Amino acid sequence: MNRQSRKSKWEVFAPVLRRYLRPVLGTVILALVAGIIGASAGFLLPLLLQDAFPIVFGQKPAPDWLLGLSASCFPWLDTAEFLLWAAALSIPLAMVLRGVGTYFNTYLLTLAGVRVLNRMRVELFSHLQWISFSYLDQNRRGDLMTKVMQYTQQVQGNMSIVLNDLVIQPLTLIAASAYLIYSAVTSHESAMLLGNLIIAALFVPLVRFVGKRVVKQMKKMLISFSVITQTVEETLSSQREIRIFNLEERQESRLRSLIRLLNDQLMRVAAWQQGLSPAIEVVSSLALAFALYQGSSENLTLEQFSAIAVAFYFCYDPLKKLGAVLNRCDMLAVAVDAVMEVLNARDTTPEPENPVALPPDAPGAVVFDDVSFSYDGETPVLRHISVSVPAGQIVALVGPSGSGKTTFINLICRFYDVQEGSVKLDGVDVRRLRREDRTRHIGLVSQFSALFRASIRENIRVGRPSAGDDEVEQAAREACVDEIAASKPGGYDFVLAEGGAGLSGGQKQRVSIARAFLKNAPVLILDEATSALDMRSEAAIQSSLDKLAAGHTTFVIAHRFSTIRMAQRILVFDQGRIVADGSHDELYASCALYRHLCDEQMRRESQPETQTETQPEAHGEEVPAC
Repeated sequence: MNRQSRKSKWEVFAPVLRRYLRPVLGTVILALVAGIIGASAGFLLPLLLQDAFPIVFGQKPAPDWLLGLSASCFPWLDTAEFLLWAAALSIPLAMVLRGVGTYFNTYLLTLAGVRVLNRMRVELFSHLQWISFSYLDQNRRGDLMTKVMQYTQQVQGNMSIVLNDLVIQPLTLIAASAYLIYSAVTSHESAMLLGNLIIAALFVPLVRFVGKRVVKQMKKMLISFSVITQTVEETLSSQREIRIFNLEERQESRLRSLIRLLNDQLMRVAAWQQGLSPAIEVVSSLALAFALYQGSSENLTLEQFSAIAVAFYFCYDPLKKLGAVLNRCDMLAVAVDAVMEVLNARDTTPEPENPVALPPDAPGAVVFDDVSFSYDGETPVLRHISVSVPAGQIVALVGPSGSGKTTFINLICRFYDVQEGSVKLDGVDVRRLRREDRTRHIGLVSQFSALFRASIRENIRVGRPSAGDDEVEQAAREACVDEIAASKPGGYDFVLAEGGAGLSGGQKQRVSIARAFLKNAPVLILDEATSALDMRSEAAIQSSLDKLAAGHTTFVIAHRFSTIRMAQRILVFDQGRIVADGSHDELYASCALYRHLCDEQMRRESQPETQTETQPEAHGEEVPAC
């Protein structure tokens, strides 16, 4: 049994009502009032059929109040002409009231729904930017994108209809039922009323039967939509690999299959939803047939039967809509539960209740005190790491892939929280620092440069949003980005495409390095910062990196020996442990693993035709740790 099925609809809807409907409650109330006016205007028709039309056609005497109104207000019209005009104008008046009420009901509910939708999407997006990395690791991007866009759209579309019909249709049903009871009692047709109540009871099992099947298919449909979104995102982000390996037909075939599955599910939902309306109409026709038979046997007049028939319609129409809205409630519950699951997701790296502030001039000393960490809670990635890095020291992290180097960096940034031990920045546990305070003291140049759809200037200014243009351009010169800007129309104001499309990998990384220059944080992390540069470009920018690292506590992850040489100290990782700590000369003499990695990389660097962007691993026979 899934989590949503264990909850009542009220448990699912209550948080949304409190969180999102309260700000638009006034608009919703106005919409409901307009809807009630529109629905009430519709009842003028059976009243006209039963009371007004017989008077116009001389089959029933006009009441005294109507005759008095004619004589006092419209003396120039004779009574018959007044009655005809009054009855004739009542029809368009009823339709105008109904149309205006329906229009404002629909417009205002749409307005409220759009406001709810916008707020929900913004909150989801904001929450995903603050939620812990462990949550993002456990959920596919396609699923999260679907919840931000598709599920919220389902909430907005269904909520407007549900709110409207759950108020207006019961009121319409009560009013129509009251009129039907009044008509049946005054015409002594209690048998007709009882028979229709029995027939109406058939709606309940019919609606629930259809509703269960709609919800089942709706859940499958939303999952399929999520998989399609993930497939499209994956395909667009992997175009080089797809084209070089001729995977176009494979991806297209996969998407076709997913779309066929989604279409099948859509048609099943449509079949059940659209089948409910005609089924209810068949039941309604049975009620009308019974009324016709019963009325003819009791010698009802045409006016009486017509009024009762219209009242039947006004009873069964809201029943039909309520049947549909109950199904929408089920679909809404699915979407709301999915959205609230994200919003209620527990942040495993929460802000501290009593934060400690670092001084603006904090030097950037980093200490790991007996730190152990696992991503899944079972497989250890770091094991009892204890190391102290004084402020201003340049430290290289070396080791085979999967040895724990990137995890070590992630814990400094507090992308994850340690399971054992502590990570301290200038003597303060990073868990006691506010995120803004912590990140202000850390600069990062990663292997994958994230560039935004903005100008070169604004992409660099990400490092320090308050920086002036002169400071941005100075940072650009230090990272050799001025050459890139000079080659583009508009210079620094040239707008980059999404992801920096149009720039080479090395150019993207130069922009990322310029951000670090601009931020000038006391702790600097270079995670394969020159991986996308060729040997010539790396040599050109290495002096800039040396200048950037000077005076900063710097952690360098690199596979090139030329980059590692800038380090004053080297930590060798293997299977989640620091197995050696020292300078290059010391480790080359004493650590077999480090010596093997260095020799392997130096051999590759001596072959300029061969470039690699991954950490070299031990090949052939196993290399012993130090």
